[in-house]
Formats: sequence, structure tokens, C-alpha cells
Amino acid sequence: MAEFALGMGSNLGDRIENIIEGIRFILTRSMMGLFCLSGVYETPPLEGVEGDSFLNCVLAGNFFGTVEELQKDCREAEILMGSTVRKNNASRTLDIDLLFFENTTRNDEDLILPHPGIQKRKFVLEPLSEVWHEEIPGLNATPEDLLKKCSDNSRISRIYDMPDRGCFWEVNS
Repeated sequence: MAEFALGMGSNLGDRIENIIEGIRFILTRSMMGLFCLSGVYETPPLEGVEGDSFLNCVLAGNFFGTVEELQKDCREAEILMGSTVRKNNASRTLDIDLLFFENTTRNDEDLILPHPGIQKRKFVLEPLSEVWHEEIPGLNATPEDLLKKCSDNSRISRIYDMPDRGCFWEVNS
């Protein structure tokens, strides 16, 4: 069983529904164990990404498979929701980043772990700090430590509070 965290976001269409459907897809995978969701945050698009504001959250949990299998599940969820794997600064119906996977460190064409954007993105660190209180594997710092040093001063606001472990947000449609 490996512990992992996924950063998830959407800035196109019904943003919260896109995230929920992506999470449901990932959770239906037979190798998924216990999970915990952060709150949902509204954030501006950064780094040249097109479109309206994002909704972002973090899914942390246990996975009974390999990092390659989890990455494949994430890519399938993105495609199912109408996104492409290569975003090229386009708006996204669903974007899923594998932030870390157990103590795995990688740096190859298909996967970099821990994710290289964690330290510089408030929209990742804020929700990650809700669901992960230990050091991030490979970074030797907790999300709270990194958040204090983060140079990202973009405004983010919580839209939904963190639900109980194993539960989703109460969303009013």
C-alpha cells in the first residue's frame, strides 16, 4: 500500500462536477484504498494558462498498485472528462497532477516525482496542508513549511470546506 497525493483542478465547464467525476473515476479503480479530500479552493489561472478561475483540491490516499498504474488512472480520468494529457496552457475540464507517491523519486519524460510545481504553487500547498501533515517525500519539508516560504502571492479562496475522511463535499447544484 502506497500513500499518494493528487492535485486536481478545473477551469472549464461545471468545474466542481468535473472534479467530482474525476475523483469518482479514480476511486472506482480496484487498487484504491482509503482517501481524504481537502477543501476546494478558487484560484486564478497562473503560468499563462487560459480561461477563467480554477477550482482546485487535493486527493490523498492509499493505492495498492504501482505509480505507473495510478498515473494511468489519472490520465484516463482526464481524457474521460474531455481534457488532453498535454495541456499547452489551454483551459482544462480536468487536470490531475500526481504530487507524490510513497517515497518514489523520478525524473523522466513521463513522470517527475515529487511534482516539480509543489513548492511554488499556493493552490497546491494550501489544500495539501489540509490532508498531509508529514514531510513530502523527496522534499524534506511539510506542506505548511513550504507554504510559509512560497513566493506565490495569488489570492485563493475556499469554496468548500474539507469533508470527513472518505466523504465528498456537500455541493448545492
